[in-house]
Amino acid sequence: MLLTSEIFTASATSIRADGAHLFWAEKPSDSLTESMAEFGQASPVLVRETEAGLTLVAGHARLAALAAAGQPVLARMVEDADDVSTGLLYLADNAQRPLDDGMRLAALQYFAPRVDEGVLRQDILPRLGIKPKSKDARFLLAWLGMDKEWQALLTAGNVPLAAVSPLARMSVDDLAAVKPLFTGLSWSRSSGVNVLTWLFETATMHGVAVAEVMDRAGMNAALAQGLSPKDAIARLSTAARQARHPELTRLQERYAAVAAEITAGTKWRMTQPDSFETGGSELTIQIKNGEQLKQAVKDLENMAASTAWDKLWSLGSRDE
Repeated sequence: MLLTSEIFTASATSIRADGAHLFWAEKPSDSLTESMAEFGQASPVLVRETEAGLTLVAGHARLAALAAAGQPVLARMVEDADDVSTGLLYLADNAQRPLDDGMRLAALQYFAPRVDEGVLRQDILPRLGIKPKSKDARFLLAWLGMDKEWQALLTAGNVPLAAVSPLARMSVDDLAAVKPLFTGLSWSRSSGVNVLTWLFETATMHGVAVAEVMDRAGMNAALAQGLSPKDAIARLSTAARQARHPELTRLQERYAAVAAEITAGTKWRMTQPDSFETGGSELTIQIKNGEQLKQAVKDLENMAASTAWDKLWSLGSRDE
């Protein structure tokens, strides 16, 4: 591949901008349009000669802005470029662009049929800001095997990158069952992975389909209630966790109620730190002066006399 030093002028309509390597192509931003209107085209677009005429290699936003303004285009010729080198040049031209997981996946989708996996991992991923041996590298490569609808959900930001681990273990029917959870909701990394893992593990433990687990847990009904995204995700996460860990969930809810009874009227906060493995509790408080410290000590003494502690000590026992 040769990037020539000659810069020439061409009409915007004479340059085709429909190549598959333009995987991040989008309309020009207002700031770019305003800048080009004020100062003109600061850097040329890159083009190559094909049987169809001049074809854009890089500079889609600049070309679109100039076309909209009816202005000629400064272009620089690329010679002897195959599909891989064209894609690499496009990456280089966009090297300062902030990337999200959907953009990285789009780039991998372009290169995957054109290079082997070793090149994809060792050469292409680092150009996308991903270390070859990282978890994110493994996740991105796994996303190449997901269907287009799931890939679109990743690109839209609805499903987190790491969710591919539980998703890849699911059957076609299971994937269809969980897809509505992400169609209209954007999940965080931990919440999305957790809810999928809980559903898959529960279904596997009981030998039923994920759809049945969701139905029994009331998740399909929750989806139909028209809750706000935040409330819907909280409700669905709680339902999936209860389905997977019913006894732990019961203990957590019971503990929270008793802790609230013990600390009522104080600024003390009480938590169970280790999923009831030891039966212990943590008490915390923030104080800013001596008076608050005296009150905290007084409240602690009153809390120690509460009869509700007996309920706490017996959590999970036959005497509960």
